[in-house]
Amino acid sequence: MPDNADGYLNLGLALTREGRHEEAAAAFRRAAAIDSGNPGLHLNLGNALAAQGKAEEALACFRKALALKPDHAGVLFNLGTQLRRMGRLDESEAAFQAAIATAPDYADAHHNLGVLYQEQKRLDAAAARYRRTLELEPGHYQAASNLGSVLRAWKKPDEAAALHEKLLAAHPDRPDAYVNLGHARLDQGRYEEAQALYERAIELNPASAATRFDVGNSLSGRHLWDEAIAQYARALEIKPGLDDAQYNLGLARLFRGDFGQGWPGYERRLQSADVRAGIRKGTAALVSYERLPRWQGPAEAGVREVGIWAEQGIGDQLLMSTLIPELIGAAMPFIYEVDPRLLKAYERSFPGQRFVPLKKTPHVDLLLASRVLLAGSLPGLFRGLREDFVRQPRALLHARPERVAHYRGRLDELGPGLKVALSWQSKRGQVPLGPHKNAPLIQFAPLLKRPGVHFVDAQYGDTAAERRAVQEATGVPLQHFDQVDYFNDLEEVLAILEACDLLVTTSNATAHLAGALGKRTWLLFLGDRPTFYYWAHREGPRSLWYPAVEIVTGRQFTEWAPLIKHVAERLAQERS
Repeated sequence: MPDNADGYLNLGLALTREGRHEEAAAAFRRAAAIDSGNPGLHLNLGNALAAQGKAEEALACFRKALALKPDHAGVLFNLGTQLRRMGRLDESEAAFQAAIATAPDYADAHHNLGVLYQEQKRLDAAAARYRRTLELEPGHYQAASNLGSVLRAWKKPDEAAALHEKLLAAHPDRPDAYVNLGHARLDQGRYEEAQALYERAIELNPASAATRFDVGNSLSGRHLWDEAIAQYARALEIKPGLDDAQYNLGLARLFRGDFGQGWPGYERRLQSADVRAGIRKGTAALVSYERLPRWQGPAEAGVREVGIWAEQGIGDQLLMSTLIPELIGAAMPFIYEVDPRLLKAYERSFPGQRFVPLKKTPHVDLLLASRVLLAGSLPGLFRGLREDFVRQPRALLHARPERVAHYRGRLDELGPGLKVALSWQSKRGQVPLGPHKNAPLIQFAPLLKRPGVHFVDAQYGDTAAERRAVQEATGVPLQHFDQVDYFNDLEEVLAILEACDLLVTTSNATAHLAGALGKRTWLLFLGDRPTFYYWAHREGPRSLWYPAVEIVTGRQFTEWAPLIKHVAERLAQERS
């Protein structure tokens, strides 16, 4: 071929269309050597190198093109895309912003900037970019799809479903359109519809392990554990390294009571990106943890001291810490990381043992321990069989006796009758964590009206408005201790719970606090299969983890009103 830049350019473009990127790069390189002042040739060479995974070489080509034409929006866009792939997000953002400044109507630049923001969890900014993309290009499928995922992250499943319904109608041959609508249906609790959508996606793309995994999730949502296990196993046949499927397979086995096979799958939680993100506040500590030698259990010889690292939220931490007596019984010296709000309670309850406060940066003694273990891995060592749960302690923590006496005196002032603590919400920050964990306080009116019972607010967060509204509607006050910070001062909350006769609660941190105290608790749960925290014995309603906690549930209770009415009737029988 003669030294003709256009000829090599056309050859390179043809080779690119065929996916022959190495040969395309050679053609573009030859064209750029002939016409070195043409920024488009360097841009094409950069794209061909990027397609081969040659990130730094691609970056150099984009920068050379940019030096030739600093306001070339296409070069800025590709530079931003490459920098994002390399994890250089600040530089990537600047490149996309520059592309948009040069070409304000560049839809793909707005979209890719939205993707970057979504990866950074800057969801408001991401949504704004996706919406701008759709203003410029209403048929931009990926922008609409990504906007749907943001709506799901905002816990707006109805809006997400409406958007994905429109996308599916416009793109009925796209498997991912069925999958995305399936995800929204899953969020809505419409599990059978989700399953049907996932199965249609599999008809279009039978080799998708991820969609098999999704089918498993739709079955797990209906507590069809055997069927879910089969789907997770099928996903792993297609893609053996699918960590989320390994983890969910483990969970399904645990729910079925197969602890021996379930816990190994649960150990895959560190490999699941979604689960890993919630194990610690920030992942830097996990990187440190993964560099340290792992404890293999009591049979391991020569271990000087084990550092037990806290994980997840306070409920998970309390639940896993019910295995502290097993560590003591194994005569294994340990350092145990706990929520700082409960540090004194653990020290009081286990004198002579070492506890350190959970912080973003792990305590130095945890890093210096001869072996380490995440608290969530303790059950795999000590609860391999259902029969092992008979060793669960009735009470783990002890409230301060003088504070318990103080609150008992305050509650005695209310007059004779049962003193029942009440908690009805589960929140992370100000965000409610699902309808199955949150019941409006007004729903408890039939319970609150029961004569001879005094109800005590045990709900963290600002409950003043709800309490006022309920008192106006029922005439029944809910005892609240104004001086107590129910979120931060957990020592006082422990004392309040201990001073009461009973806790009635939805699934939340208060339930775990009461369970750890050994306080008699009725935990209200919609449906007939409680979550991980509260596995009940098959032969009775008691929690496997917390012997004092009774799960009040049933297949017939799919709404709060009949469940609370049932509890009110039980409370009347309790008094009689």
